[in-house]
Amino acid sequence: MADPIDSAEPLQPLDGHLGYHLRRATAAMQADLARRVSVYGITIVEMSALLVIEANPAVTQSQIGRLLGIKTANMAPMTAGLVDRAWVKRDEAVGRSVGLSLTAQGATLAKSLHACIKANEKQLLTRLPVTERRRVIDLLRRIWTEG
Repeated sequence: MADPIDSAEPLQPLDGHLGYHLRRATAAMQADLARRVSVYGITIVEMSALLVIEANPAVTQSQIGRLLGIKTANMAPMTAGLVDRAWVKRDEAVGRSVGLSLTAQGATLAKSLHACIKANEKQLLTRLPVTERRRVIDLLRRIWTEG
């Protein structure tokens, strides 16, 4: 005989909290995206850096770290990994700064990663009307940006 306590649905005290829903939505999107990009042997953080480099040829490690909120100590090994896999190249130094650019292989990978992001968003955002998606992004940006 089933225990009535085990079959009772527990109360959900977090349902009215924005942070709970943000965490659940983020977890769902990140898990799906991580699965999609893992076939290319890259993590979401590495992918983010690669796409910043694509959009900003000659960008520095420091600039990428500030833009993505990655600690300085983590940028050097991550960049080395991208260089070792021949997706990113170091440009000639200007003073003490070394810019980063995509290799041809990195540019090809970036196209595939953009497709992964698009598929991820298409699959997970189908419940939101297209007209609402931009508004959701704008509202979320207000939460995490200053000013």
